Amino acid sequence: MRITRFYTLANGDSAFDEVDLPVENASTDGFGNALKFSDTFASPAVRVFEAPVGMFQGWHNAPCRQICVMMQGIWEIGITGGERRRWGPGEVFMPDTVEGKGHTSEVIQGPVRMFFIPLPDDLDIEAWKV
Repeated sequence: MRITRFYTLANGDSAFDEVDLPVENASTDGFGNALKFSDTFASPAVRVFEAPVGMFQGWHNAPCRQICVMMQGIWEIGITGGERRRWGPGEVFMPDTVEGKGHTSEVIQGPVRMFFIPLPDDLDIEAWKV
């Protein structure tokens, strides 16, 4: 599953890249359907987040590396080169700007509702790089 990540560069700026969460563990259910799963990982504190129409946050850091799953609304993220990207319902992204200048966040259409799924510190995201 391809996920857009935004992360901190060595100079403190932020950038976008793509990672691919491996979904390779195959099994067959009791009905004969071929299914695939990712490896499991423990998440310390899954939360549901809601932000109102018009909300804007200037430069800030993500509280931790996490996967965000959009349920409602349109969310826009800006990085230090001026590039912006948007996500809507059913889309997934990964904030990884836990240091440096960070990113901006804005509700384009809302309210925005999403799941925050914090990732364990020892999870090797580099192995997911596309």
